[in-house]
Amino acid sequence: MEPTYQELKEENAALRKENAELRALIQQLLERIAVLEAKLDQNSKNSSKPPSSDQKSNLPKIKRREIRPFHPGAKRQLLPESMVTSRTERHIDTCPRCRSMMESTGEIKKWQQVEFPEVKPNVHQWDLHICRCPNCALVAVPDLEEHEKFVLGPRAEALVNLALSRFRMGHLMVREFIATLMPGVLLSQGLISKIKVRGARALLSPQQQITESILEANAPIHVDATGWRHQGRNEHAVVMRVANQIAFAFVSHQNKSSLKALLPGRGIHLVSDRGLPASSIDTRIHQYCLAHLLRNLQGLAEHPETSLEESQLIGEIHQSIQQLFQDKHRLDRGEIGEETWRQYGYHLWQCIEEMVNALLNSNPGKRVARALRKILKDWKHFKVYLRRPDHPMTNNPAEEALRTLVIARKLCFGSRSDYGRCWRAAIQTCVETLHRQGRSILDIIADTLFAYRNKRPYPKVLV
Repeated sequence: MEPTYQELKEENAALRKENAELRALIQQLLERIAVLEAKLDQNSKNSSKPPSSDQKSNLPKIKRREIRPFHPGAKRQLLPESMVTSRTERHIDTCPRCRSMMESTGEIKKWQQVEFPEVKPNVHQWDLHICRCPNCALVAVPDLEEHEKFVLGPRAEALVNLALSRFRMGHLMVREFIATLMPGVLLSQGLISKIKVRGARALLSPQQQITESILEANAPIHVDATGWRHQGRNEHAVVMRVANQIAFAFVSHQNKSSLKALLPGRGIHLVSDRGLPASSIDTRIHQYCLAHLLRNLQGLAEHPETSLEESQLIGEIHQSIQQLFQDKHRLDRGEIGEETWRQYGYHLWQCIEEMVNALLNSNPGKRVARALRKILKDWKHFKVYLRRPDHPMTNNPAEEALRTLVIARKLCFGSRSDYGRCWRAAIQTCVETLHRQGRSILDIIADTLFAYRNKRPYPKVLV
């Protein structure tokens, strides 16, 4: 039966009403979307958001991954059985659900709790009986041996040296730390100074051993320098590093003669920054740090005297050098072969040289032109790493080794005595080397102090 005219009219009215409601809902959703998009476009200029949250204009927007890999997680590893001093065995005899007798499955879940033992100092006392001669009335006291004339033992002095160097404590803090650790043991300021004097003398031989091992190594020697204050004068701290061996030295002037005295080896592979005056050193290979070059280019581009066009061209050179690091990462991951990596490297260096020459030919400012000419003068030293894949591209190992010394300089403001200067170089050499070798710093320093007191052979610092 066909619908009547009245039924069609009512159906048409209902559809019109539903259409109007849908239009109103669509309009509300569009307004809501506009509000949300306005919130997404907020930055530090049109809202209270910090500038660090702004999306850089020259960087692509980060695409969020729908499925993110979960962190594998980490948990504390159990200590070995040789370190367990006490043990408790626990079993479940009755089932907590049905009250039946439980049977062991043979599996044991281990849980360890580590406690710090009560520290009690081992105090050895010499009873020196005073004697008198009945004939001449001479009063005499027994003598102490040379290694017995110390208030603290070798291990206690090693702890003081470690607190002053590795943990960067001041003299007052070390005195409070020892008094808290061992109540009743109060150190004086003069005693701590004497401990540093003995530490400088005892650690001089291990320091020389590490330095000689670095100079005799066939691997690249990373060298870097930083400022140091000694008795109110500006000096320089020089670090030399090969793998996990690190040596420190202080020089009054950072010039050619000082560096030549520190690096007298013949035919060494030297890795340094361009600011180090190493032209007088007899090197087999002299390599410059690419990361330092990137920082110099960035500072040159951000200088107020550099024009906008020059900054853009310097930015292109900067990006090309970053591509060298990306190719090295691809080589390490096995995505490209050694010959392909070397071919890409030389080709990219040729393109970079062309960009530098083009910028020089465009009549840039004096600062930019002077910096680019210095880069071209040292051009061959930047490409040394392409000879072998195991050659480093940066001088980061030396800069990383200097970090602890730089923090110590900001806390103690340098050294105020000659023994303090020698102590700092010797203790930093031993501590940094032993730390990277994974050996006990406290035990080695204590054995060294014991050997120094008893005039015995020193323990081996290098493994």
